Amino acid sequence: MNRLLLLMAFLSFLCFSTISRAQTLSGKITDAETHQPLEAVMISVSRGNMMIDYTLTDAKGQYSLPWKHNGILQLNVSLLGYKREMRNISTAGTLNINLQAESIMLKEVQIRPGRINTRKDTVRYDLAQFASSKNVHIKDVLKKLPGVDVDENGQVKYKGKAIDHYFVEGMDVTGGRYNQINNNLSAKAVKSAEIMENYQSVKALKGKINSDEVALNLKLDPKARDQWITNGTLGTGWSDNNDKLLWEAGLNALQLGKGKQSVYNYKTNNNGKDLSNEQTRLTGNNQQQVPLSGFLSQPGISAPLDKNRLLFNETHTLNGNRMYKWNDDRSLRLQAGYTHDIIQQQRGNTQIYYQPTDTIQIDETYHYRLRSDIANLELRYEDNSSRNYISNRFTVDGEINRGRSEELGQTLQTSQLSAGNYFNLIRNRESGTWEFRSVTQYTYQPASLLLEEGKSKFNQHNFYTDNSAAYLRKHNGFTQQYKAGIQGERATLKYTPTRQPNDFNASHLSLYLTPYFQLERGKWLTTLSLPLKAERYFSQQRSFLFFNPSTYLRYKLDYHWTFSLYGSLKRSAGDFSDLYPGLYQTDYRTWRNGNGLFPTNTTQTYNLYGEYKNTVQEFFITAALTYSRSNRNTLFEQSVSEDAIVYTRRELPNHSDSWNLSSTLSKGIYDWHLKTSLTLLLSRSNGEQLTRLADSKGNQQSLLQTYRYDYLKAEPKIIWSPADVFEAEYHATLGYGGSKIGSDTRLTPLLDFVQRLHLTFSIGQVDLRLSGEHYRNDLGGNTHLNTVFADASLIYKRKKWRLEATLNNLFNKKEYAYTTYSATQSYTSRLNIRPREAMVTVNYQF
Repeated sequence: MNRLLLLMAFLSFLCFSTISRAQTLSGKITDAETHQPLEAVMISVSRGNMMIDYTLTDAKGQYSLPWKHNGILQLNVSLLGYKREMRNISTAGTLNINLQAESIMLKEVQIRPGRINTRKDTVRYDLAQFASSKNVHIKDVLKKLPGVDVDENGQVKYKGKAIDHYFVEGMDVTGGRYNQINNNLSAKAVKSAEIMENYQSVKALKGKINSDEVALNLKLDPKARDQWITNGTLGTGWSDNNDKLLWEAGLNALQLGKGKQSVYNYKTNNNGKDLSNEQTRLTGNNQQQVPLSGFLSQPGISAPLDKNRLLFNETHTLNGNRMYKWNDDRSLRLQAGYTHDIIQQQRGNTQIYYQPTDTIQIDETYHYRLRSDIANLELRYEDNSSRNYISNRFTVDGEINRGRSEELGQTLQTSQLSAGNYFNLIRNRESGTWEFRSVTQYTYQPASLLLEEGKSKFNQHNFYTDNSAAYLRKHNGFTQQYKAGIQGERATLKYTPTRQPNDFNASHLSLYLTPYFQLERGKWLTTLSLPLKAERYFSQQRSFLFFNPSTYLRYKLDYHWTFSLYGSLKRSAGDFSDLYPGLYQTDYRTWRNGNGLFPTNTTQTYNLYGEYKNTVQEFFITAALTYSRSNRNTLFEQSVSEDAIVYTRRELPNHSDSWNLSSTLSKGIYDWHLKTSLTLLLSRSNGEQLTRLADSKGNQQSLLQTYRYDYLKAEPKIIWSPADVFEAEYHATLGYGGSKIGSDTRLTPLLDFVQRLHLTFSIGQVDLRLSGEHYRNDLGGNTHLNTVFADASLIYKRKKWRLEATLNNLFNKKEYAYTTYSATQSYTSRLNIRPREAMVTVNYQF
C-alpha cells in the first residue's frame, strides 16, 4: 500500500511539473536589424487598462512569465529607443519578438538610438542620418561616416586601416573588387552599414584564433533587396585640345539579396575618369596570392594630382559577377572581368644625382603611349560552418601591356598569364581542429624590350606549390597551433639579349614548421609565432635557414581604449629577379647586374599602437609608432652618366632604418551634420648608397654615401551638410620633406600644399556644384609653382532621370610640375594635363 501511495504521489508530481512547464510564456527579444539580444526589455501583461504581471529580459534577451490567466490578454514589449510592440495572447508558449529602433519624443527632448550604435565589436551606422539627395552612389555616403574614409582609388578605410572584407547582406559578390559596388550601387538603396572589428571569416576558427581583420557589411532597404537595380548613362562632350570629341557611356545591373546576388557592368569613356580600378582587388583577405616578380616594368603614369586631371585615356571595362548562397554556410561565386585601356601622356623629366665629388643632371622630354588588356576569371566554392570549413578557389588572370615612346626609341612589352587553385579544409573535432591547405599556381611572363640597337626578350616560367597541415587546440583560454608544410617553386628564365641567349634557373624547395601560441586572460591577449623554414636553391647550391618570429600583446582597457605592442624578426632572400646573376637591360638607358651574388635580408620591426573610440560622441582616434631596421649582405653600386645608368650588386654589409609616427582622428557632430577628420604622418628614413666614380687620374673607385629623408604630412577633411539645400566638402594635404646626403649636402626642403573645395547648392530639382583646387609645389632651388583649377556642374533630377552638364578646368591650365626626393637624387617632372572640357551626360534608372 505504501508503494502504491508513493507511485501515485510521484505520478501526480510528474503531471504537475509537466503542466507547470507548459503553463509558461517565454521567448527572446532581439534587435530587428542586428539580431542581437536586448537586455532589460519590459514585458508586461494587461487586462484592459490594468497591468497584472510583468518581467524583464536578461543579458541574453530571454524572458519567462508563469501563465495563470484565462481569456485574451494584451502583451506589451517596450524598451527606450525602440518601437513598442503589442500582441493579443490567450495561451502560454514560446513567443520571440524583434524590436525596431525609432526616435522617441518626450516633450521638448528627443531621445534617439543615435545614428551610430555599437554592440561588442560591431559599429552600426544609420545611413539615413548621413545621406542627402546630393549623394548618388554608396561611396558618397561612406566617406561621411565618422571613423571611415574613402581614398581616391575607392579603397575604404576604418580608423586608418584598409578593410579586409566588403559584404552586401553578408555576401562578398565582388571578391574584393568592391568598386563595382561603390561606384554603381545607389545611395538610396542602402539602409545601414556595419563595421565589424576582430572579424573572423572562418566560423570553424571563431573564438580560437585572434583576428585583427575589419569587415564592412551593407544592409539594404527592404524595398531594394532582391530587386534589379539598373542604370544607363550616355554622355558626350568637347575638349579644348584640337576640338577633340569626348564620350562616356555605361550600363550596369545589380541584384543584391540574401540568397543570390548579381553585378553586371559595362563602362567606357575618354574623358579622364579612371575605370581600371573597378577591376582592382582592394582587399587581400584569404586570397593566398602568390607574389610574382618580373624583370621589366612599365613606367608609371602618375603625379601628386587628381588622376582625372592627367589621364588621357580611351577605356572599356566589362565585368560580370554571380553569387549563390544556399544557406548560412554554403556559397558559390563566379566572376569575370576585362579592361581595355589606351593611355597617352607627354612629360619632361629632370633628374639630378648628388654624388660625393660632383652632380649629374639628366633632362629628357618624351611622349608615352601605353596599351593594356587585362582579364580575370574566378570560381569559388565555400562551405563555412562552425564544424567544418571547405573552400576552393580557381583563378585565371592575364594581361598584355605595350608601351611605346618615339622620342626615346623604346617599345616595352610586358605580359602575364597565370592560373591557380587554392584549397582549404578545416575540421573541428573534440580533441582539436585540423587544417589542410594546398596552393598551386602556374605563371608565364613573357616580356621584351625593343630599342634601335636591338631587341631583348625575357621568357619567364614559374610553377609554385605550397601544401601544409596544421593542428590547433584551445583549452582554458590558451591556444596552440602547429603547422608543417612543404613549399616549392620551379622558376626558369630564358633571356635573349642582342648578343647571345642566357638561361637561368632559381628553383627551390623548402620545408617549414610554424608553432603558434595564443593566451587570453580577461582584458589581455598575447600571441607568439615561431615560423622556421629550411630552404634549398638547387642551381645556386645554397641552403638557408629562414625565420620569422613575432609576438603581439593587446590590452583592451574597456570599450573605449585599446593598446597593442608588436615585434618581429624576419630573415629572407631576394626574389627571382634579385637572384639573376648576370647583366640585363631594363630600359633604353638603365642596366642591372646581379654580379653572381645571392642577396639576403634580416628585418626587425616594432609597433606600438593605441586607439580610443566613442560612438556616442562620434569620436575616433588612433596613434601608432613604428620602427623598422633592415640589414643586408649586398648593396647596389650606382654608376651614372648622361648615356647610361648601371646598377651592380656588390658584397657589402649595410643597413637602413625608418621611424614612422602616424595618427588618425575623426569626429562627427550630429546636430551640425558635420564630419571632420585629420591624418598625420611623421617619418624619418636612413640608408646608404654606393656610387662608382672616376678620380682625376681616371681610376675607378666606389664611395659609400649615407642619406636621410624626413617627411611630415597633414591631411584635414571636412564634410558639412547644414541643410538639404547646401553641402560643402574641404580636403587639404600638406607635405613637408627634406633630404640630407652625406655630411655636406642638404637639399632644400619641399613644401607641397593641396586644397580642394566642393560646394553644392540645391534649388528644387536642380543642383549646382562648384569645385576649386589649389596646388602649391616646391620645385627646388627656392622656386615653386601655384596651379589653380575650377570646375562647375549643373545637375537636374526628375524621377528616374538625371541630367548633368559639366565644365572642367575653367582656367584652361595645360601644364603641371612637381619635384620629389629619393635616396641621393631629386626628380622634377613636367607633364601635360587635360585642358578645358565640357560634358553633358544623361542617366536613367530602369
